[in-house]
Amino acid sequence: MSQIEQMFRQLLAKKPEIEKCYASGLVNRRALARYLVKEGVAKANQMEAVVAMLRRYGFSKEGKETRSVFHGVRMHVKDNILILDFEKSRELLKELQKLIAQIDYDKGDTLKIVVGSAHITVYVDADKEKAVKELFSRFQYTNRHRNISEISLLFPPTAIDAKGVFSTITRELALHGITITELLTSSSELLLYLKDEYVLKALEVLKGLQKV
Repeated sequence: MSQIEQMFRQLLAKKPEIEKCYASGLVNRRALARYLVKEGVAKANQMEAVVAMLRRYGFSKEGKETRSVFHGVRMHVKDNILILDFEKSRELLKELQKLIAQIDYDKGDTLKIVVGSAHITVYVDADKEKAVKELFSRFQYTNRHRNISEISLLFPPTAIDAKGVFSTITRELALHGITITELLTSSSELLLYLKDEYVLKALEVLKGLQKV
């Protein structure tokens, strides 16, 4: 991979709208090359090298099968979620059993626990924070996210083998300035955790994907 291509990939990560516009035919190759030179991806005397790189570059295009899976998506929203990060420890894992005992899933209580390589993340209803503090008084949060909403996307079974589903969602949200605080998957379900301020806009974007 050339240095120009590496820098181009880094720019796409920051500005995903470039790839979408180019792949949709809204920007021609030389216009994009001039923009990349202006952004410092390449020098002015490397214009032809940039054009050649763009000709080779594998721009992603969403296939019909990718878009079609969104037609059958069911969405649910739950607000007032608290996300707590702890350093991973055997003692904390043992204490989590006490928290599980206090959760009533039949009443719609939220509890999700993710055990990573270095941290343990707990997703729980905000009104359970007092109970969490009492149970885990010996452990310090490394991060605490309040005013979070959970958007659950339930996909049809065909989504499991469809390419580009997650990247389509994350790109569209990024294009609209929506930050994903956390993201979880479970079989054909995707859980997005967003600050409350982003929820209405995110729902608008996601519903838009269903109509395409």
